[in-house]
Formats: sequence, C-alpha cells, structure tokens
Amino acid sequence: MSQRELQRRAADTPSEELAEILARDGCVVLKDFASEDQVASLMADLQPFVEATAQSRSDFSGLKTTRTGALMARSPRCRELAIDPRILGLVETFLGPYANTFQLHVTQVIRVLPGEKAQTPHRDRWAWSQIFTPPDVEAQVNPVLARLMAEIEPQLNIMLALTDFTKENGATRVAPGSSQLPDQAQPPEEAFVSAEMTSGSLLVFSGSVLHGAGANESEHDRIGLNIDYTLGWLRQEDNQYLSCPPEIAKDMDEKLQALLGYVTGGPSMGYFTPPLPAGEDLSSPQRALQLPSKPVRLDANGRLEFVE
Repeated sequence: MSQRELQRRAADTPSEELAEILARDGCVVLKDFASEDQVASLMADLQPFVEATAQSRSDFSGLKTTRTGALMARSPRCRELAIDPRILGLVETFLGPYANTFQLHVTQVIRVLPGEKAQTPHRDRWAWSQIFTPPDVEAQVNPVLARLMAEIEPQLNIMLALTDFTKENGATRVAPGSSQLPDQAQPPEEAFVSAEMTSGSLLVFSGSVLHGAGANESEHDRIGLNIDYTLGWLRQEDNQYLSCPPEIAKDMDEKLQALLGYVTGGPSMGYFTPPLPAGEDLSSPQRALQLPSKPVRLDANGRLEFVE
C-alpha cells in the first residue's frame, strides 16, 4: 500500500461530499472548524480536569499520555461541540445506512506529553471484536464480531486540535485508504501520514481506518479533543450513563440527551424500570431525566428503600 494524500476541506463542506471521502479514505481534515475564542473557551473548561489526570498505565494508551473523560458532564463548551449541526449532519450521513439512532461512544481530551513514543496503529472498531486479555498476552479476536464489524461502519470520530498538531509533537498518524484493507493487513510505514493541522482544525476519521498518535519529539504538549459517535444499537466504549448520570443530563439539550443514550435505540432497545417507586415499569429512557433524584439503597433484608 502506497501513501495516499490526506484530504483537507473547508469546515462548511457539505456532509455528502465528506461522507464520500470518508468512505474512500477513512479520514479527512476540516480546516479552521473552531475559532480561537472557541478553542480558548474549551481549554478554560477542561484545563483543571486535564491537569489532574494521571498518565496512562498501558503501553498502548501511552505511558506519557493523559486521557481525560466525562467531557459532557464537565464542559458546557464540549456539549455545544458534540451537537454542532455540521458534525451531526455528517454522523447521520455517514453512519445512516447502519442504524436509525446514534450515540456518543467516547469523549476524551488526549494530551501527548514530550517524550511519548508513537502509538501502535489500530482500528477503533476493534473495541467490539478484540477479546480482553492480560497486558502480557497477545490480543485475541472474536472472528464473528470481526467479520460483522468489517461489513458495516460502526463509528465516526472527530479530533479537534486544541494545540497545533505537528509531526514533531505527535500529530495523529493515519493511513488514508487503509479502511478498505483486511484486519490482518499491516501497511508499511510510508502508508501513514501525520495529520498536521492548526489549532481549531478537525480531523474526522472512521472506526475502520488505521491510525495512532505520533511520537512527541518536541518540548510541548499536543492536546486534542476526541469525540466519537457510534450506532445506537452498539455498546458504548465510554459508559455515558455513569459518566453523565440522569441528575446531570436532565438539564442538557435534548439532542445531547439522546446522544448520551437517554432515548430508545429501536422499538424495544433501551427502556428501563426505576427500582422505586413502584408502577414505573418499562419506562422510556427520558423518564429517568424526570424522576426526583432520591437515592435508593438495599436495607438489611435486601429490600429496596429510599434514603431519607
């Protein structure tokens, strides 16, 4: 596989054109998607949480990388970004053939620190087909799930540059066109390009394209805001119901509530029964946002009771 150019487009490019590029290449950069003021506001929201985040503990995640989650609960500006009409339009266009509803999959700020090495190239769709193994054991694959994930596109990701992304500071490395290759393929190094972009620009990439964070050989942090979307009938990687529980989600925009998972994903997917009070059986997820937030616990006999 030879190197293919990473396509770059204006931020207001129609979603149909972008979806065609993503279907072919698996990635595209949208120039100047967010203004300087928007980036500054995002950084102001997120900086305290980013600074408090410990470095990752696995070689794959990056031993000199921090990953800060729960962005919908923590940042009003991230909520605005997650439901930006330009993004949602592309999500619906690109993922529309495979689902009727869509949801947030991952929300993270990824900070690559100086001295970090390049991440192993991977496909994000492997989150559904890789079998959990200890760190010192080679990952195994469920062949049925792997085949299913190769026949659909389960995911669309965005990476907003909060700092400039350069080859020297660890810009995401992508292999345009690799989404068409089988899982066992190992493209050569020259197939990958660094998604260099200025702060405020946006890398959009599918769950099938091979990619990974680059090595940070500079003296400065590389910071990106990562929001991933997936099909409404798939399990989310980042458990949004725990990261953004009903008592927080109840005050958010209805579009964001739906993306978090507070909506049915089909005729009978995603309903719930609150443990108390009685009589609320098989409710819609939206009902969780309307219930009074009285905590419930098990008593000494294992029966439910409200905590007064």
